Amino acid sequence: MISSIQQHRNRNLDLLRILSMFMIVLLHSQTFGIFHYGLPSGIQLFTVYLFRNLAIVASNCYVLISGYFLIKKGFKRKKIAYFAFEVSFYSAFIYLMIVLFTPLTFSIQDFFHWIFVLFWGNYWFATLYLVLYLLSPFLNLFLNQLTQKQFQQVLIGSIAIFSLWATFSHLPILGMNEGYSISTFLLLYTLGAYFQLYQLPFKWKSGWYLFHYFNIAVGLTVYFFLIDYKDWMIDYHSPFVLLASILLFLFFKETHFKKTWGNKIIPFIFGIYLIHEHPLIRTLLWEEWIPIHQIIQQPLMNLILLGLSTLIFIVCLLLSFPLHKLSKRIFEILLTKLN
Repeated sequence: MISSIQQHRNRNLDLLRILSMFMIVLLHSQTFGIFHYGLPSGIQLFTVYLFRNLAIVASNCYVLISGYFLIKKGFKRKKIAYFAFEVSFYSAFIYLMIVLFTPLTFSIQDFFHWIFVLFWGNYWFATLYLVLYLLSPFLNLFLNQLTQKQFQQVLIGSIAIFSLWATFSHLPILGMNEGYSISTFLLLYTLGAYFQLYQLPFKWKSGWYLFHYFNIAVGLTVYFFLIDYKDWMIDYHSPFVLLASILLFLFFKETHFKKTWGNKIIPFIFGIYLIHEHPLIRTLLWEEWIPIHQIIQQPLMNLILLGLSTLIFIVCLLLSFPLHKLSKRIFEILLTKLN
């Protein structure tokens, strides 16, 4: 029975990974698309803010899921080695394809830059995730030695410092970097681990988690629309985004979907990020291929952006199928030769 419940939760969280990746694409359609041409007004601006506040939890949910699973699964050298290889493979392969099909000139220096892309932070999430995974054995060792009360004290202290204090004080010495920091990832990992190891002191119907998640997004949207837009309120480590991320995570964790198909495409989902967020693809996508300046003039701009994000998601997923399989095959060959 316990195994069955765990499998349900695993499949549910696979769906959250897929939704989070779509949210990431939607966020990028705003950040690198319409925001470069100025914000709309009226109901379109309200909808832009609402979509952004709903989607801003995406990266946080990914890390929560990692903490939830890795606290029990532990560190696997082969997995982290493949993660680094896959990022490098996608990055270098995309560079070569762009050199082949655009006027960009090949440079050996650029080629090595894209091979070792994790060192330069072009994929900020991948770089931080690599660091988090490398730290996870030591973090697990520490967390597994704590009693539940001690674990709660660690969480309360961490949230007080790295979320509440860091958000409202804006102190750069805390090193949060708008949430793009290893401190944010460690906090999220610890929260995910807690949800794996311990039961919550209360039990809501799963729909309430979703209801309050929407409430936070709508509340922030109304504030931005009627009073003032504050970037810091939707930094990844802010208490508003942190709480919304937890609520969405708990909704998927506690909901029992009858059937899920997400596990079949999960191996290819991360490739969507690696393809559309490659700096060279990003430039082509939002500055040449997609007529953003025309889209923002349309009365149905936000619906068009939703459709556009869906199209980018699907195309990158289809491209990820062969790229993932090829990278996996090359990695196994290299591993065999090294052994």
